[in-house]
Amino acid sequence: MNRIALTALLASCFSFGALGCSSTAGTASVAPHSPALAFAASATDVAQSCTPDGTQVIATHVVPAAGIRAVAAGDRIGLRFATTTNPRVALALDPGTLQILGGETPPVETAPGASRGPVQVELTGHRRLVAWTEGSVEMGWRTRVATVGADGSSDAPVDFGYEGSAVGQPAVAVTRAGNGVVAFIESNGAGFQLVVTHVTCAIP
Repeated sequence: MNRIALTALLASCFSFGALGCSSTAGTASVAPHSPALAFAASATDVAQSCTPDGTQVIATHVVPAAGIRAVAAGDRIGLRFATTTNPRVALALDPGTLQILGGETPPVETAPGASRGPVQVELTGHRRLVAWTEGSVEMGWRTRVATVGADGSSDAPVDFGYEGSAVGQPAVAVTRAGNGVVAFIESNGAGFQLVVTHVTCAIP
């Protein structure tokens, strides 16, 4: 797909919700099909791409049907999800260390977005961080993430898989300082767990 076609596709997605795009992560009980986004540009074409640099399991016994939400407030990330013992878990997270901040009030919950398709958050410099779930029943599902530039160009998608197969829609949140997380629920064969990956989105 050439850059003109890619730009048109992304503009359609982000402006009109053609692929279920949302500025916040919603809920999903099954992994959605690939959004069929073909990122053609090389990483050098996208200024200041977001880079992953750490992954951690935040919770086990997660209920996949409840989904996962993430929202940035100040220098913290709020996560909301459900476990088999608590249907309304709300945590504040330090995105740099991926440590749970006990005693802190998580950011105010936002309304859920679309339950299928890519999710995206706005970054400085008119960029976007886009995440989606891609794969098949036979091969498993993986969380994919890419940084989209102001001109619609993108780096190659990064595979954020961890131990098993992704379930449902991921959630993304990035602070104004460029610290963020991509959170997703994963089935590792022993149950469902919440996985978060720290991403650094440099400020242009």
